[in-house]
Amino acid sequence: MNHRSIKVILLLISVFSGMAPNKYDGYKLFEVNIKSGHEVELLVHLQSNRPGIDIWGLDRLGPKRLLVPPPAQNMTETYFKHYRLNYTVKAEDFGKNYAMSQHLQQPMEDQTFQNSFPTYDEINDYLMQMATENFEWIRIRIIGWSVEGRPIRAITLNHKKTDTIIVDAGIHAREWITVSTALYLIKKLIEDSDQYRYLHDYKWVIVPLVNPDGYIYSMTTDRYWRKNRRVVNNKCFGVDINRNFGFSWESGADLYSKECHPGFRGTAPFSEPEARALRSVLDSNDEAKLYISLHSYGGYFIFPWSHDSTTVQNVANLRQVGVGAARAIWHYSRNEYKVGSSAEILRYQATGTSIDYAYSIGIELPFAMEIAEYGYSDFQPPSSAIDQIVKESFVGIKEMVYAVKNLNTKKPSKPTLRSRGRG
Repeated sequence: MNHRSIKVILLLISVFSGMAPNKYDGYKLFEVNIKSGHEVELLVHLQSNRPGIDIWGLDRLGPKRLLVPPPAQNMTETYFKHYRLNYTVKAEDFGKNYAMSQHLQQPMEDQTFQNSFPTYDEINDYLMQMATENFEWIRIRIIGWSVEGRPIRAITLNHKKTDTIIVDAGIHAREWITVSTALYLIKKLIEDSDQYRYLHDYKWVIVPLVNPDGYIYSMTTDRYWRKNRRVVNNKCFGVDINRNFGFSWESGADLYSKECHPGFRGTAPFSEPEARALRSVLDSNDEAKLYISLHSYGGYFIFPWSHDSTTVQNVANLRQVGVGAARAIWHYSRNEYKVGSSAEILRYQATGTSIDYAYSIGIELPFAMEIAEYGYSDFQPPSSAIDQIVKESFVGIKEMVYAVKNLNTKKPSKPTLRSRGRG
């Protein structure tokens, strides 16, 4: 038997072994085109009664994909028909389709975080390398430990500067592109410092991976895992870190109190060490000029409030910064980003979020940047698209900084701390 035949046999073995039973075998992937806030509420109600249904991109209008386990499929289709929601079935057996697509992907000879998604160890190795090679102006430190005991690291650039910008990524485990974007931002700040001098008027505190346990679990076991890896009970695992921050943690949205829900908020504000780790960065930099929490997917610049429809005091400044970034991305790639609060553009309530908490402690310009998915409607765009996505995201980030520098407004007083939970 020649080497070519051996390779073919090994490939077939790997493909068929990948088609062994896995978590998503038998799951259906539905797509529903949502056109109104009322239809968003219908999906929220559906998920609140069937927590096993995973709705991708619930926080936006337009096409939404729902990953539905076998026991809930007939009920889901009946629900769609009853409320006249137009839907299509994108995959009859999502598990087999996904396993096949993963095993047929060929590894690249020269992998970087711009053409492949880095592992947890690769992320830490890169951070340590950058801090070691640039020790004069870069610091790295552990800001906390995950549920399973992994260190959560922050890298600080221009540590002697006073004005601060905070960026985090990887709060939600399956949003790998956010981690790649944070690493690319670090790379650009280091390698192209002469080209973007105005970026270096600031101290940058960047947390590239807030949720290491969930990220590893998403890479090794369950690609669409969202939460951390807290053992909640004998049936349910995980807390949504971005529902665990201690501002308006328990206002409205009772569905987040359900332990098996994909957005379970935890047992108390800041019950999760990952949220406490990020809180330590926010609290120690509560005069920061800008805070960007990277998420995917969608194509939005979202500012507070997330938990209700109240307009914040400096909404004009927030809109000015967000619109400037959206306009820059449009000129760069012709991809459209929308700007506004959750109530304005998402028709969706989210409690206990990091941006609401940041605003509550006095950080005037907090944004959740929902990175566009380039029409893939999934949390894993192909490796060939990573480079373009992170470059486009950097265009938006640097334009936000430029807009912040050009704001010439009087600082508003800190917002009233309504429903702020104890840390």
